This record gives sequence, structure tokens and C-alpha cells, in this order.
Amino acid sequence: MDGVTEKYLHDAIAAGGTGNADAVRALEARLGALVGAPYTLCVSSGTAALISALYAVGVRPGARVAVSALGPSMTGLAVTALGAEPVFIDCRPGSFGLAPQSLSEAAKSGPLAAVVPVPMWGYWDEDPQVLADLRQRGIPVIVDAAQAPLLRLEPQALADVADVICLSLHGRKPIKAGEGGACLTDSTALADKILAVRNFGQLATFSGTRVDPTGPFGSRLGTNFKINGVGAAWCLGQLEDPGALRTRHTQLRAAARTVFDGTGITWHEAPHSSDVTEHGGYGLVALCRDPEDAARMAHRLTAGGVEVDTLRYAYAPMHTSACFTAEGVRTPAAHDLTSIAVACRLEAFLAPSAVGG
Repeated sequence: MDGVTEKYLHDAIAAGGTGNADAVRALEARLGALVGAPYTLCVSSGTAALISALYAVGVRPGARVAVSALGPSMTGLAVTALGAEPVFIDCRPGSFGLAPQSLSEAAKSGPLAAVVPVPMWGYWDEDPQVLADLRQRGIPVIVDAAQAPLLRLEPQALADVADVICLSLHGRKPIKAGEGGACLTDSTALADKILAVRNFGQLATFSGTRVDPTGPFGSRLGTNFKINGVGAAWCLGQLEDPGALRTRHTQLRAAARTVFDGTGITWHEAPHSSDVTEHGGYGLVALCRDPEDAARMAHRLTAGGVEVDTLRYAYAPMHTSACFTAEGVRTPAAHDLTSIAVACRLEAFLAPSAVGG
């Protein structure tokens, strides 16, 4: 452990390790600067971030929320935790981006309270005009960026194309607090509402990019979604040198590509939209020619000691999970993509074995 991180941890422990520790406020400032959002609120998990954001934009029991069918079940479960209904949106063929036609069909069936794109393994392939049109129609966009903390867009920042960005700081993610998450937004009103959900209904005070709770508990509806101060301190130490963090993930991506090529299976990388200037930082996704090639690649990676996410999670469209009642839902493009995708988080390649052909 380096001396800076040790100091952050010592200070957090001295403050009781709570979500009110100075390390939490410092981490919020660092994350805001990293992602390019004026307001950042750390919470207890990535799922807590989604629940807080959804509630802040007005999602209530019975509401319909459009979610990417390619997202993990955790995204849909955040919707159901609020008593709302996830509406599963198909992808464009061969892409993690939402299909505009699928969004239009979902909207025809009833009002949408929010739309949740999910850049899986750090891949962003959304049409900015589609997102802008949604927001102009009063439909909030919440990006579940749990797997894309390093994602960068130009000419707009990610915070400019979404109402709220939700991060996960889980121990398997590129930036770690053990358990933790964050909501990032450029909206003062939404930051105020997210803080109330996180801090037992307290009001918010604003000072530059700092958002602090004030006043009595129970002023509004809320719960305790505060991050643990010790985890925040550990995470803060990792962000001491963002350049080193980016360099590490660039090197891991290069190593991952070499290992994927070493399987001898023909593949191409999942696409990014043209406005992406930096990959989200979580993983590498190979799209193979057919499901048989994908199965062979996954087997060869596993035999070489590399953990394959798409095997570990039995990756399939979200609505196939047993926790959702989604009879009659069809997402053919998502089904096709998941059948040929082989994905690994980059940290699986920290010390990969040679993969035989």
C-alpha cells in the first residue's frame, strides 16, 4: 500500500469510517473531475446509484422504464426495486447500442419514465441524436456506466448526453471501493433529490461541485445509501494518478487482444460510436463468426487460465433471467449478439497463461 492511500485510510478510520468522512467528499470531487460532471454523490453500490437516479427522475411504482436487453440483470432489478416495470429494448445488430425502432415500439405501448442505456464491458455505441430526442420529449436518460468509468466522448462529454451517469465501485470494477457506487449529473435539482434518497431525506447544500446534506432527517423520503468511508478512502488512493490508471488499462487491453488472437479463432471487436475517444476501461469483447466459434474461443481462453465473463454469467438477453416475468418479449438482435460474443474483464489478463491454438 502506498503512503498516500494509507493516509486516506487512516483519516477515514479516525472519522469512524462513515459516509460522512472527508474521504468521501474528496472522492466525489475526483470522480466528478474524471468523468466531467459538476455534481457527484457517492453511494453504497452501483445498484444503489441506479435506484437513487431512477427515483430522482420520477420513477415510481407502476412506471415503465426502458432498459437495454443486453444489460445485466442487476440493471433491471434496480427498476423492479422501485416497483416499476423494466421494458427490454433490443440492440442494433452487432452493437451494444439501443435500437431506435425498438425504443419507438416501446413508447407506443405506453409512457416511458426513463431510458437506461448500458455500455457493457465499456463499449458505448449510442446515437447522440436519439438520446437528445428522448430528453427533449421529457424522457430522462440514465446511463448505467458500471462497466465504463473511463469512457470519454467528444465533442460532448457523457454528462452532456445523459441526465444521470451511474458508476459502480465494486471490487471487480476498474475503480474499486470494495462496494460502492456514484451518481454524476449536471443538474442541481437531480443532485438534490439523489442526496435525499441517500441521506434519509435530508436537504442539500451546494458549494461549487460539493454537495452536502443539511437539516433534519425525514424532510423528504430517503434511506441510507451512504458509501463506507474506508472503501472511499481506498478508492481515492487509486485516483491519485488518473494517468497511471489509464495507462494500466491501455496495457491490459493490448495484452487481452494478444491473448484473444492467440486462440486462432477469427474475431472482430465490438463497435464503438465515432464520438468515443476512450474506451470505458472494463473489458474486451470479441464477436465471432458464429456461436460455434464463440464456444471454441471461450473454451481455449478458459483452458489458458483466463476467466471468461460471458461464461461466468451465462450471458444472454436480460429478460431471459428467471427474476423477470417477460413472456412474449423478443429481442432478436440481442439474442444474436450474445450468442457470438466472448467477453473478459481486462483484469483477467494481469498474468494470463499462454493460450493454445
